[in-house]
Amino acid sequence: MRLQMLRLVSVLALALVVVYSSVAALYSLYSTTPEEYTISAAQLAQALERGDAPLAQSYPADAIHFSGALRKRLDAGEVVGLDAGDGQILFYHRHHNTVLEIGPFPHEQAQSVTQWRLLFIGAMLVVLLLLTWPMFSDLNRLQKQAIRFSKKPFHIPNQFSRRSTIFPLAETFRRMANIVTSHFQMNQDLARTIAHEVRMPLARIKFQQALADSDSESAQVINRATRDIEQLVDKYLNFARVEVHEQFLSRKSIALETFFTELGSHLETQCPDLEIAYYFPDKRAWLEPDSLSIAIQNLVANAGKYARDRVDIRFELRAGFCHLSVEDNGPGLGGDALELTDAFTRSATDDQGYGLGLYIVKKVMMWHEGELLLDQSANLGGTRATLRWPNRA
Repeated sequence: MRLQMLRLVSVLALALVVVYSSVAALYSLYSTTPEEYTISAAQLAQALERGDAPLAQSYPADAIHFSGALRKRLDAGEVVGLDAGDGQILFYHRHHNTVLEIGPFPHEQAQSVTQWRLLFIGAMLVVLLLLTWPMFSDLNRLQKQAIRFSKKPFHIPNQFSRRSTIFPLAETFRRMANIVTSHFQMNQDLARTIAHEVRMPLARIKFQQALADSDSESAQVINRATRDIEQLVDKYLNFARVEVHEQFLSRKSIALETFFTELGSHLETQCPDLEIAYYFPDKRAWLEPDSLSIAIQNLVANAGKYARDRVDIRFELRAGFCHLSVEDNGPGLGGDALELTDAFTRSATDDQGYGLGLYIVKKVMMWHEGELLLDQSANLGGTRATLRWPNRA
């Protein structure tokens, strides 16, 4: 915001200089006032001290030729100063039929007006700065509020005076932000309530199953349905947490070996039937480990539905960007690949998912200022999901 203020002041300063110079040039062009010469008491004293030339001489009025305008001024009794060359000035005064010549005197140039122009322009710049500074100061505060709100929604108090230039803008942003915060809080409360209400009857069902015969076919069906509902609840809670931006997400410099070691322990428990290979350099990268771990787990879970037995996770640093890909050796993408990143959208051939996994991944990439790409894996032949984000704080 300070840069924008400096740009505006610079543009106004340039415009001021151009306007001032144009007016001064026009005034000089059309001004017809003749240049006047004067001498100071110090100049007169110096000329008397030197005594190297007669200070005054008289001539007949018709012995010196004057232009029409100068003759009129002389006839009117004025003292006329003329440039005699070599930086000397001669003064003439007519008395009856004689013309008195006084001088010569050294010509001292009139004080330059450049310093006054600069002083005027500087004063105007100070005035412009004083007028624009409060507005840009308030805009800077509003910008910081917006950045904080984008990282984690919060209730914004009224911090701007009604006399502020940007008060209507700040008040509109405050009301909108508070509405959004209330909406997020309602969604968060609703998600937790639904999860609680669903888990309570599930717990009772599982308790009754533990007491009943677990070898029957109907008991196995109920067990699978119960696990599916629990997975749905977990997915929905992840979705709700991502949707309302519950955590303060901030990218940190993380050692990749540490990150993938912790990730591998989670995936080993979640996907015991998959052969998961990890490829990453022995370096550090800027990422938010918790949310990125959730995103990768969702990608591996999706890949596990279709992969025969193998999933590769590759991490590369290229041209200032982080590239993380999850590839499987399944049948590959269908024609609806681009739509799968929308919430509650799943493939026509998917009877196991709930349409939230890729949407959560997409949200995590939005927070990383990155993107999610889906294409065919050149190595394994199945689907490849690529996460790409800037490698910076």
